[in-house]
Amino acid sequence: MRAANPGRRRAALRAASIALGLLFVVRPLTGVDVLLVVTIAALALGGAHRAVASRRARERVAGALLVTVAGVLALEPVWGVRALVATAATASAAAGAFLLTRRGWAPRATGVGSALLGVAAVLWPDVAQIVIPVAVGLVLLVVGLRPIVPTPPPDVTAVLVAVLGIAALGYTAYVAVEAPRPDGFYSAPTRTVHSPGLLLRAEPFETDVPAGVRAWRILYSTTLMPERPTVASAIVAVPADRLTARPPVVAWAHGTTGLRRHCAPSLRSRHTVGAGGIAAVHGALARGWAVVAPDYPGLGTGGVHPYLIGSGEARSVLDAVRAARRLPDVDLGRRTTVWGHSQGGHAALWTGMTQPEYAPDVRLSGVAAVAPVSRPAVFLRDLQRRPVGTIFVAYALAAYDATYDDVTASAHVRAAARTPLARIADRCLRAATSELSLAQARIMADRFVKESLFEGGLGRRLSENDATGVIRAPLLVAQGTSDRVVTRRLQDTYVRDRCVAGQSLDYRTFDGRGHGDLLRDGSPFVAELLDWTADRFASRPSTSTC
Repeated sequence: MRAANPGRRRAALRAASIALGLLFVVRPLTGVDVLLVVTIAALALGGAHRAVASRRARERVAGALLVTVAGVLALEPVWGVRALVATAATASAAAGAFLLTRRGWAPRATGVGSALLGVAAVLWPDVAQIVIPVAVGLVLLVVGLRPIVPTPPPDVTAVLVAVLGIAALGYTAYVAVEAPRPDGFYSAPTRTVHSPGLLLRAEPFETDVPAGVRAWRILYSTTLMPERPTVASAIVAVPADRLTARPPVVAWAHGTTGLRRHCAPSLRSRHTVGAGGIAAVHGALARGWAVVAPDYPGLGTGGVHPYLIGSGEARSVLDAVRAARRLPDVDLGRRTTVWGHSQGGHAALWTGMTQPEYAPDVRLSGVAAVAPVSRPAVFLRDLQRRPVGTIFVAYALAAYDATYDDVTASAHVRAAARTPLARIADRCLRAATSELSLAQARIMADRFVKESLFEGGLGRRLSENDATGVIRAPLLVAQGTSDRVVTRRLQDTYVRDRCVAGQSLDYRTFDGRGHGDLLRDGSPFVAELLDWTADRFASRPSTSTC
């Protein structure tokens, strides 16, 4: 029996190592939590032992300090997570520097890779935060499976570490080169402009502009909400033969591109005019209409981007039209129809709600909302368990935190997920780093939530931004039945409630069409939208499906 006990204990330890390793690999956020708890417990117990058992005053002070540090990390676990990443980065770099002093290509290759991974951990703390528990989990798996699975030879390990380190720094360089950067055009004037809708700056724009069209990028004044002036950028495109013919205006509100300055559609090398709705917007230009395509505040320009915050989106759309009318050598007509898709659909609905009081000088002939995020809270709740939903939640949390005093993003996000979620909010939806954001979102799933997103200040503010106000202009709402981003159920409920409230609207659904399909080439809705808009500009009666 005595000989069997050590074997059973070893088997139990191996099983525990395998189970813990699998947990760390499959649930990295939980792995970070475990590492943090172990670290805090070790600091607290070690410090308490030194403070109580030691006879030296210096040792007792050091022990008390360790206990204090453990208490601080327990109260502010996000500091502990950052310290964990910093410690791992330092250890990796130091180990790499040491191995570079050893003889033989394998230790030196391992040293190069380890040093580069340490640097990468500093540059990508959000990725390091996920890689660390995965790496610990793999080590635990190797320890637990050692009697069954042979340990990789040192040469193989050296090559693997070196390749990983070089790849990490190469990816960093690639992202830095590919990322667009706003130039001086997007900088606000030195003096604050309080009057909205003023044209502050304009210059010809030639990136991805259709043939036979002249375009400008403009900087203009607008407001995020009362008493919060800001500036925003937009593209204005006009058929070259209609510059002074007073063409009617289509204000194009684009869908989600991101939250930060470098995510502005006007900074792209493609799809700058009509981002996300190229076929429809180019169709508008082909019919002789002018297009005003705002980036929204915070995209291109500095400041806060009002992501799914209706008043800020709507004001930037209306003020873009006002500013476009001030372009020299261009004479735009007074009739305006606003189109919007997804986030832009939310902006379009709010533009219709906001225009009568905020911009009575912008005559709205119609509002077309395509797969609109008509109810932000429902939209985020529907997507919360999907990877792309995590990205939208990151954008909304950051925007609402920056806009409303009673919303604190950190109150809704567990400590282990704050850095990854903040970094996701810094990246554009379609960029060199978008796959990285999706990978992190898949890993985190909906486990990043500490408290419900739909209670307290955040829940109230999300509900305040439902597009449930009266829209006087003719309203068209379009929805694809196969849309998995903005679901048909959300839209059906929204339309039904608006009809019950007395809102007149034309609701059209399209079988088999997904979220981005409605505005692409070949979609039957593109022709319907153009015809519907032509009727609005011609003052023909609109129909209602309520």
